[in-house]
Amino acid sequence: MSKVLDLVEKKAQGILNDYDRRPLPSNPKIIRWRNTAQWCRNTMAREGLLKSDSPRGIWEISERGRKALQEGKVSKCPCSLTPRP
Repeated sequence: MSKVLDLVEKKAQGILNDYDRRPLPSNPKIIRWRNTAQWCRNTMAREGLLKSDSPRGIWEISERGRKALQEGKVSKCPCSLTPRP
């Protein structure tokens, strides 16, 4: 999981801001954007866009997810993102 999130962080360098990088008030050990990314992964797996039976730490797109991307139906995380102040 950590390796996947490290790769996501590299790709999102220009997108993440200071608020995203802050720890959660409820758990200072967890960074806000990483927590949101994990919830998005769960949502996408539940909706069939990612495979739910992939080994731990592997985020694998499903056929349904590929089709949705090809049809332009998915452009960003389908879950509600954390509101920014």
